[in-house]
Amino acid sequence: MRVIRFFEDWVIIASFMVIVIVTFVNVLSRYIFKASLAFSEEITINLLVVLTMMGAVVGIRLGAHLGFTYLVENAKAGTRRGLLFTGTGLIVVFLAVLLIWGGEMTIAQGLRGRATPSLGIPQWLFTLSIPLAGLLGIIRSIQALRTALGEDTSAEAVVDRLAGEATPTVDSSEFSSDVKGGRK
Repeated sequence: MRVIRFFEDWVIIASFMVIVIVTFVNVLSRYIFKASLAFSEEITINLLVVLTMMGAVVGIRLGAHLGFTYLVENAKAGTRRGLLFTGTGLIVVFLAVLLIWGGEMTIAQGLRGRATPSLGIPQWLFTLSIPLAGLLGIIRSIQALRTALGEDTSAEAVVDRLAGEATPTVDSSEFSSDVKGGRK
């Protein structure tokens, strides 16, 4: 799973870096040379799709998507399990649709030889992020379900978990008596 995590993180980092660099160069080109780079919009839009799809997968992995947890956390054990399975089932169905239809679209673009207008990059390279995000999202959703099933949802445990998430972590090495004022 570390390989998948590494892949997810670096696809996001690389696509965001390319978007920032291409956009910055395009802005400089417009102001210095009074000419816009034709390919910049094409690269930016396509990489934004990749960034969005992989960001959604990382959001599932980190539990960062918005959700109504009040009902799940306050339900009795049997009801809680049912709610968790139902929610995860619906998410997996949606992601399976992305996987299947995104895969069909990717294959169709590859067979037709469709390329981006300015640079002529095969369009399927960018579209591949849709079924890939569907597959990785299914994996991450099942992992999240397994974690949620083993989670303590008593009032005390929820309060402790939320307090731990809200409390900033301070490393003791940040403070030193050698430096005047107490901080490095």
